[in-house]
Amino acid sequence: MAYGPDTYGTLYALPLSNVTADGTVAPVTTYQPGQSGLPPAGARFGYAAR
Repeated sequence: MAYGPDTYGTLYALPLSNVTADGTVAPVTTYQPGQSGLPPAGARFGYAAR
């Protein structure tokens, strides 16, 4: 979500096991600027994630 709804953007990391047949359901990891040691800055956080 590089362009919103948050000011700086948000990145959600979905484990591959959540979308494969017979995979275990694992929690989704959320990364947001200003939380968990990330600086509260930027414009398109999460735009180019792999």
